[in-house]
Amino acid sequence: MQNRRKPNQKQKKNQVKTTPTKSSFNTKYAFVNLSTPEVSTEVKDLDRLREEYIPFGKDNLFPQYLAELKRQSSTHRSVLAQKTTFTTGSGFFTRNESLAEYIDDINADGESLKDVFKKLADDYFTYGNAYLEGVVYEGGINFYHKDAATARVSKNKKTVCFHPDWTNYKKSPEKKQVIPVYPNIASSRFVVHYKDYESTFNFYGLPDYVASLEHIAIDYEIGKFNHTAFKNGFSPSAIVTVNSDFGEAEAEKFVETAKETLTGSGNNSKILFLVKNGEDSRGTDVQIISNKEDGDFLDLQKLTDQNIITAHRWQPALSGIVSSGKMNNTGSEIRIAYELAMSTVIKDTTNILLSPIKKVLSKELGLDTEDLQVVYEPPISFLSDLDPKQVLTINEQRMMLNKDLPEIEDGELLISDRQTIRVERQNTNV
Repeated sequence: MQNRRKPNQKQKKNQVKTTPTKSSFNTKYAFVNLSTPEVSTEVKDLDRLREEYIPFGKDNLFPQYLAELKRQSSTHRSVLAQKTTFTTGSGFFTRNESLAEYIDDINADGESLKDVFKKLADDYFTYGNAYLEGVVYEGGINFYHKDAATARVSKNKKTVCFHPDWTNYKKSPEKKQVIPVYPNIASSRFVVHYKDYESTFNFYGLPDYVASLEHIAIDYEIGKFNHTAFKNGFSPSAIVTVNSDFGEAEAEKFVETAKETLTGSGNNSKILFLVKNGEDSRGTDVQIISNKEDGDFLDLQKLTDQNIITAHRWQPALSGIVSSGKMNNTGSEIRIAYELAMSTVIKDTTNILLSPIKKVLSKELGLDTEDLQVVYEPPISFLSDLDPKQVLTINEQRMMLNKDLPEIEDGELLISDRQTIRVERQNTNV
């Protein structure tokens, strides 16, 4: 698998960055650029394109931008991880023993089909594209995941060019690797290209969340703002102006005593003291500072999270966001959200990724892949909703309490059935 390298930010004006500036008052400040890359269309005039591949994004570094964005936004990264986990499930199931043995070890690195499939799903959700390399050998095929950020499609769509560092591609062209797209095979190698459909895009797919790139960038900036504010101790909670004749030592002692009495621990609730000596006849003046921005940022964070989750076609309950008034019914809400996600996102993506693998195995190796499927695992079970008295026999319930308890007569019945039999026996005796 190719190694990712962090793109050179100086060549990317679309990265989130700050430009330090200095004012005439020797005050440092910064402008924050939250612009995102332009991906409104692909190159149409291929005759004027000098390179043998199709650039992805205006600067050909759009996948690198998406990779960096994934490492910056906690909400965005969490949703991507959840989608990948649910799509992969607990692994694969098949009744074909030969196929089951094969998918446990599908390449020379000792990876299973689940290992490779999980990486494919992660790339597909992150980039809208995924690449599976096949290496043919006598009697079999090894499957490998190829990093989607390193791939660029050729003009004729018949090959894919891989390079570990597209920022410095022209400086190291010898590092590129060109692999034909299946069903073409060259030098015993081929690649399967998965791409999410996007209108007007013929060479690459786009991820679901492409419409929320600005919100993901804002999520990163909010986190940076909160971290900086915390390190700097936030803003003062109040300004206290004391008009009195203090000596320097007396003023310092007064301020220290007031701080110990009026402020909290650490950097919380700081107070700015201004001591004036005989400048004003007034006494002490206290000005309370209301940090309204904190509330504004909380609202902005909620709106940002909502927009990111919506763009992903995801469910808030699966991201740990429970609707107000439903805390007592969280399990039901999560199960409903899981069923919606399965029907709208997960199963469809699983079929897209698994179908080409099954076709290759069937055509090239003659394996029967008809029943090969993912075993899904719901995030929450139904056990908490079950009444043991309704589903377990009396002896099974006794064993759960204490495995040494002896079995009793009619213990193989449910409590309700046993009570019915007892009533019938009593009526018979009467």
